[in-house]
Order: sequence, then C-alpha cells, then structure tokens
Amino acid sequence: EIFKGTDACCVPVLNPAEAAAHEHNRLRGSFEATPGSPGFYEPAPAPKLSRTPGHVPRPSPIPGGDTRKVLLENGFLKEEVELLLNDGTLSEGKGQTSKL
Repeated sequence: EIFKGTDACCVPVLNPAEAAAHEHNRLRGSFEATPGSPGFYEPAPAPKLSRTPGHVPRPSPIPGGDTRKVLLENGFLKEEVELLLNDGTLSEGKGQTSKL
C-alpha cells in the first residue's frame, strides 16, 4: 500500500489466489478460472495477439478419452478398434479426469 500510486518499481509478493484477485491482474485479464475447479485460477495466455490470441484454460483431459478417435484417424478400421476394445487391449476414458 505504501507504494500504490507512486512511480516506484515495487510489487507485492502474492500467493496464487491473491495474484488472481489483484486489481491490476483482474483489469488485464491475466488469470482465468480453472474449469472444473471452482475458486482456482490459472494464468491466461500472454501476450494477447489479435491473430493468434491463445486459448483460455480448458477442462482437464480424460485419459483414454480420445482412444477411438485417434485410432480411426490413423487408419484403423472401426471393426479393428472394436475388437481391441472388446478384448481389453485398449480402454476408453470413463469420465475420470487426468491428475496432470
């Protein structure tokens, strides 16, 4: 507070929650809410460019959630994918998010 409004090169030391709530960061849009985690924030893309603005935080991935799609895109036949899933060689995500 001592340096607020002065031309001094000083910044407060903040924890992550304080940084997201700080007036300067809120006005600049420096943090975005973390999907699926109410009350948590993560840094927004910076710099914010007009042609390549970056992405705001996305929901956590589901391990195995894209198994079928990736295999089909890489030339596997639908029948082959079904066989691999049915015999337990592969598994698909069941809605449990990654712990990354």
